[in-house]
Amino acid sequence: MNVIGYIRVSTQGQAKDGYSLAYQEVEIKAYCQAQEWTLLHIFYDEGISGAKVDEEALQVDREGFQATLSYLSS
Repeated sequence: MNVIGYIRVSTQGQAKDGYSLAYQEVEIKAYCQAQEWTLLHIFYDEGISGAKVDEEALQVDREGFQATLSYLSS
């Protein structure tokens, strides 16, 4: 199965508490390998809060998330 990953930290605190982008990337790669999935790409957003979601306009102010959606729709 082909899959993509998306990782994000919204605060510097999350990165310091062990949820860094690098940690998440390692975990995604390990999980995909264990499942025998092909990881095509990992998209990421660093320091972007989930509070920046405009649900009425269906927009998210996260470049990595927008890139993920574009990748999926192509």
